[in-house]
Amino acid sequence: MRVLFSAMAAAGHLRALVPLARAALLAGHDVRVATPGTAKAQVTAYGLEHLPAGRDWVGADVRRVARGSCPPPDQGQRRTRFLRTTGYPGPEALRTAQDLLDHARSWRPDVVVRENAEFGAYLAAEVLDVPHVSVGASGGSAAHLDPAVLAPALDVNRSVLRLPPDPGGRRIHAYLHANLMPGEYDPGELAIPGVRCYRQENPVLPGARLPDWVAGLDEAPVLAVFGRPHPLDVSWRPVAEAVVAGLAALGRPAIVAVGTDPASFGKAPGRVRVVERIPRSLALEAAVLFVHHGGFTSVRESVRCGVPMVVLPRCPASLANAARCAETGMAAVLPPDAVTRESVREVCASVLSRPSYQENIARMRRRMLTLPPVTELLTDVERLVSSS
Repeated sequence: MRVLFSAMAAAGHLRALVPLARAALLAGHDVRVATPGTAKAQVTAYGLEHLPAGRDWVGADVRRVARGSCPPPDQGQRRTRFLRTTGYPGPEALRTAQDLLDHARSWRPDVVVRENAEFGAYLAAEVLDVPHVSVGASGGSAAHLDPAVLAPALDVNRSVLRLPPDPGGRRIHAYLHANLMPGEYDPGELAIPGVRCYRQENPVLPGARLPDWVAGLDEAPVLAVFGRPHPLDVSWRPVAEAVVAGLAALGRPAIVAVGTDPASFGKAPGRVRVVERIPRSLALEAAVLFVHHGGFTSVRESVRCGVPMVVLPRCPASLANAARCAETGMAAVLPPDAVTRESVREVCASVLSRPSYQENIARMRRRMLTLPPVTELLTDVERLVSSS
């Protein structure tokens, strides 16, 4: 079976596909992973074969948004509207679809598996008349990625590709949607046609391990991670500095992965270690608290390890994720404009001192552990191909 995976150039979105791609490869299937060229190194690092497709419009958009130090008050709403009406379903999706169709002339997939915010592979699969599966890399699929909102721009692309119109967006979930969280986390996801919940598996790069100094820590550390786009944002630096200072004031070991040269932060205070990157899946297994920006992959991986969270949401999607984590009692939320040395110290101390956070995320983790494994998701994909 030839399986084409597709993701935008966003590390968290790719990570959602890696366990299934690896399982397919181990099962003897022919696997390719399509992303913009900027993400090729991420794909090959997991031992997967890369296909270049589309443009890294996500990185370009982050750089564009980050140029101004004082974003307008309605920037979040405008950005959400852009992503849902143009960014995800618009010209960039068509560009990716056309690249994938070019590849299909020499390597035609039997099935397409895409992260749920990448729609070029959906369009290509429709042209090729092969099944397509979406994987919930981005949270709030039922609301944030509402088919009715996406459909107009997708229909423009369908017309270019000589596909029949789909004004209600019903074809988006015509086969299978894989939700990688328990249904209790976001009941709205269960309304997606063809949805099934599967167990989150946290991917680890081949050969990855934690630094030796982690073994010498006298207690479990707090882990804070800033992703690839954050250093591009002019407003990010004060937030990162406040997190470093706040965790130092907390008085326990902390690891802060800043996504850029840690030397630019000078000598780390207190018991804090500032690093550029760290194997997140492994670090989470050793952590007592996870501080992050609210990406859905960070949420899922934290639940998988049963680690309570402090969320610093920085975009509309992460605001929704943060709100849901707070509603379920798994995290405390600290808005970016409220991030100071003292507020970081206080909110982290509060989460660590209140057993309810640990109890609530442990409960969600137990529910996650009852879900079918990624190998069963692969079996379901294989059945789709055989039945079609």
